[in-house]
Amino acid sequence: MSEENPLCPNCCTGTFVVLVNNTQKLGTAVGGATGGVAGYAGATSGAATGAAIGSVIPIIGTGIGAVAGGLAGAFAGFFAGSKVGSQVGEHVDRHVLGLYRCNRCGTQFES
Repeated sequence: MSEENPLCPNCCTGTFVVLVNNTQKLGTAVGGATGGVAGYAGATSGAATGAAIGSVIPIIGTGIGAVAGGLAGAFAGFFAGSKVGSQVGEHVDRHVLGLYRCNRCGTQFES
């Protein structure tokens, strides 16, 4: 985001101040896992389509097509869930917790 970081109370500069983003990291992990599971579970149509396309080569092609369709749904869900989880976590870190750290002097402070 383009929001400016606050000034460090010790150094009186905002140049080295960074947001402590623990919730953003957690949100990315949880969102990715949830999105991946939901994407895989919801990929039955993708798996069916993949199986139909793969059925050109009987048995082996159908199995590979079904697995590929399910994995495609899982990957799409993972990336979408990760992005949403990261954005929610960043919002919580910045607007609810408001904990910052100065990389110059090591001071942690709330905005």
